[in-house]
Amino acid sequence: MTDASLSGKNYVVTGANSGIGLFAARRFAELGANVALVCRNEQRGQKAVAELVAATGNENISLYLADFSSLASVAEMADSLLLDIPAIDVLCNNAGGANASRTTTDEGFETTFVSNHLSSFLLTKKLLPAILKAADEDLARIIFTSSYGHFNSALDFDDLGLEEGYSTLKAYGRSKLMNLLTARELQSRLTGKNVVTSSFHPGTVRTPIWNKGGVPARLLGLVMYPFMKSVEQGSDTFIWLASSQDPASRGADGHYFYERKRAQVAKFATDEEAKRLWQLSEELVAAYC
Repeated sequence: MTDASLSGKNYVVTGANSGIGLFAARRFAELGANVALVCRNEQRGQKAVAELVAATGNENISLYLADFSSLASVAEMADSLLLDIPAIDVLCNNAGGANASRTTTDEGFETTFVSNHLSSFLLTKKLLPAILKAADEDLARIIFTSSYGHFNSALDFDDLGLEEGYSTLKAYGRSKLMNLLTARELQSRLTGKNVVTSSFHPGTVRTPIWNKGGVPARLLGLVMYPFMKSVEQGSDTFIWLASSQDPASRGADGHYFYERKRAQVAKFATDEEAKRLWQLSEELVAAYC
């Protein structure tokens, strides 16, 4: 962990009411940051805020609500964030989940695709002016929670919604590949802007996500539970990328990390795929920007 003070820094953490998101937010608050928690459930979000204030003594903890299965909801929340926080030092794109069966949202997207990728893509685009404003004063950072699961399947641009051959692991793995590719392409677009992006694999962590993927995920979680990392262990690289003065974290340059080291990525995680995904994602979220 870093011992550097984060006093005066503005952090936005999505998926922040449980798991590694909550633990990371607590660490940022301990170090003095102003932390905006982005959660879906108001009751759980308020509980997380109260828990962090009580544990850290930092009262600069705020709550913003958004349903990441709805681009309209994310866009509305982002507008509120921009009004309240004109300069954002660090954006932690951590929200995500798994779905046992294929479902579509009211906006017509496959649920895992929009919840794990498109919404964080949209949020990043909308908050970018505030991130660039913070970068005028000091290094700004954007972190995406990815996963080793990105090795599960290459993208099929003709079927990003997995209408054919849906499975929980394939949908989740592809979405985590998208997170990795987005971080890479975003870095190339921010060259010279004093913003560093990155993605990371937290490891197999004891978090509520294992209850969200249906029977297969619950069974896998049950078998793997004794071997899983604690939330503290799983959040270590997350916190390091988001707050450390270590030159390796400050120079992450769009790369993918595991246990504070640059990690191998799937052969199909190419720059060309990253550019193509970015262009398509821009088209899909254009109406909400």
